Amino acid sequence: MRKYHYLILFMIGFLVLMPFMLHKLYMEQVKNTETFEEVPEAEDDDPAEGEGALDGTDTVSGNDTISGNDTVSGNDTVSGNDVQGEASEDGEEEPGEVLPPEEFFENTLFIGDSRTMGLAEYADMGDAVVFANTGMNIYRLYSLKNAVRDQELYLEDILAENQYRKIYLMLGINELGYDEGQTVRRFEEEVLKLQELQPEAEIVLEANLHVTTARSGRDEIFNNDGINRINENIRQIAEKYGFGYIDVNEIFDDDTGGLKPECTHDEVHVLGKYYQQWADWIRETGI
Repeated sequence: MRKYHYLILFMIGFLVLMPFMLHKLYMEQVKNTETFEEVPEAEDDDPAEGEGALDGTDTVSGNDTISGNDTVSGNDTVSGNDVQGEASEDGEEEPGEVLPPEEFFENTLFIGDSRTMGLAEYADMGDAVVFANTGMNIYRLYSLKNAVRDQELYLEDILAENQYRKIYLMLGINELGYDEGQTVRRFEEEVLKLQELQPEAEIVLEANLHVTTARSGRDEIFNNDGINRINENIRQIAEKYGFGYIDVNEIFDDDTGGLKPECTHDEVHVLGKYYQQWADWIRETGI
C-alpha cells in the first residue's frame, strides 16, 4: 500500500503545479508573438532616406513620371524596353524578368538572309513572322520571295497583311563586293520605305554577324573589315533616324574580333544550337 501512497502524492503535486506551468508557457508564447509583430512596425518607423527613393517630380529616362509613391515599383518600364526592373537600395534599376518568346516577339517581323533563316528554324521566337532568303540583300529586298516555312510571298505582301509592332532587319553581308557608298544609300532608302509602309512599327537594325578570323584573313571580300564598315554605316543610319540598333557579335566573337570557331561549321553561320542563345539575347536586351 505504501507504493500507492507515493503515486497518489505525486499525482496531487502534479495537479497543483500544472496550472502554474501552463500559465508560464502561455506568457512566453504571448511575449514571442508580440516581439514578432513589432518587427514590421519598427522598420516602418525608420525608413531609409536618400537611398532608392524618388520624389514625385523625378522621371525615369526622361519619360514616365513617378508619382504617388517615393519608390520605383517593379512594374515601371525603363527606357521603353520590355524588360522590367525594380529599384535597388542605391536607387539603380535592377534587371527584371525577361518576357517569354510568345510575349516579347508578339506581332514581330524579322527580315534577313540565311542567318535570319537559322533563327526561324532553330530558335523559339513565339509567333514572330520571318521573311528571309539565303540570297537576300538590300538590292533584292522586294524582288526575292520568302524562303521560310514554305511561305512564298514577297515582302510587300507580308507588310500589307499586318501592321507590325516591331521589325528587325539584318542585311549587309551579301552586299559586300558592291560599291560601298551605293549600298549605304540603298540601305537607307529601303529602311525609310519600310518605315513608310509600316508607320507604327518600331524598327530595329541589326549588325551583321562576323565570320571567323581565319575566314576573314583569306577572303578579300567577305571579311570582318568589310563587315565592320557596313555595320558602322548601319549604326549611323539607326542613330540618324532614331531606329533601334543591336550587335549580336558581343556574344559570338572571340578575342580576335571574329566568330568563335567552336560556334560554327562553315566559318560563316553559327551552329543550330546557338540560334536559341541568339534569340534569348535579343529578349534580354529588351530592344
